[in-house]
Amino acid sequence: MKDTAHQVVPDFYRIEQATCGDGLKARNTAMREGDSIRVSIRRSAHQDEWSTCIVPYRKWMRVLDVLNYVAEFHAPDLAYRWFCGSKMCGSCAVRMNGREVLACWEAALPNMTIEPLRNLPVLRDLVVDRQPYEARVAAFEPWIERPSPYSGFPEPLTHREMKEASKALDCISCMACFSACPVIGLGSLTDFAGPAPLVQLAQTALDPRNDPAKVRAALEKSGIFNCVSCYKCEEVCPAAIPIVSRVIEPLKARAAQLVPEMARHAQTFRLVVATRGRIDPGELILRVQGLAVLKRIPRLLRMLVRRKVRPLRTVFGVKSAAASATRRILSSRGD
Repeated sequence: MKDTAHQVVPDFYRIEQATCGDGLKARNTAMREGDSIRVSIRRSAHQDEWSTCIVPYRKWMRVLDVLNYVAEFHAPDLAYRWFCGSKMCGSCAVRMNGREVLACWEAALPNMTIEPLRNLPVLRDLVVDRQPYEARVAAFEPWIERPSPYSGFPEPLTHREMKEASKALDCISCMACFSACPVIGLGSLTDFAGPAPLVQLAQTALDPRNDPAKVRAALEKSGIFNCVSCYKCEEVCPAAIPIVSRVIEPLKARAAQLVPEMARHAQTFRLVVATRGRIDPGELILRVQGLAVLKRIPRLLRMLVRRKVRPLRTVFGVKSAAASATRRILSSRGD
């Protein structure tokens, strides 16, 4: 059965390109054979050196073609990865002009700055160490363990049962989303596993055949509720996987069922909205942090000055006109 649900999810970057006249077709017709491409490439493991050179444009030239030309004629010691050259292996992901792209698929531009992916150690030039990503995936043990035997062969699985896991299967492990994620950039301040490992986890955690106890153990290591739903991962995904809406959000719902203590903030948020018809930041803080909030008096004062919290509304339980309708909608959803 053809899955058309993901086709309506907006590809923010492509919409922006079309609006600005910067789509693939526009890029491929912006230059003529022999026009000059000025490319600057970040070099060395310390990322403190740059190589800048001029590359003659050829029709349909991609970022990978530019890198190949540079390696052949200007910098034979340039280190970069690629294998398939056809958007299948995911090994050639880099940052071009501040954005994560697949070098084999992105059209060349008259001026380009090419850097390695972020949030991963740089081994040399544009080559990053995949070990942190692979270690996080391995920690999830992303395989299926059945709580019961096969129900039959071929196994009866409906589209409805597999619709969430199926989108995650499109992942090519390019790690563009891992580089683009601002939460990963916070380092040890958060235990968020990152979008790329979570996509790998979703392939089995959202599969109805997997043992719930095993899924629970994996979700406990994910830090999934530290995702801020900024959609940066979706913007750069070359496989057009709706990572937030079809991977992370379903995993959050699964975590709320299997590990309810992980979802305390989210469940409290929902309760406040259902009760008040809107979010009350003051009540949310009190319910989540309790008396521990008294340790953060300076922050509370700043929030008060900026009218982020309104104590009188919180104390008197002021509701919006939409309170009853909101409660009815959330109750009918049952999630």
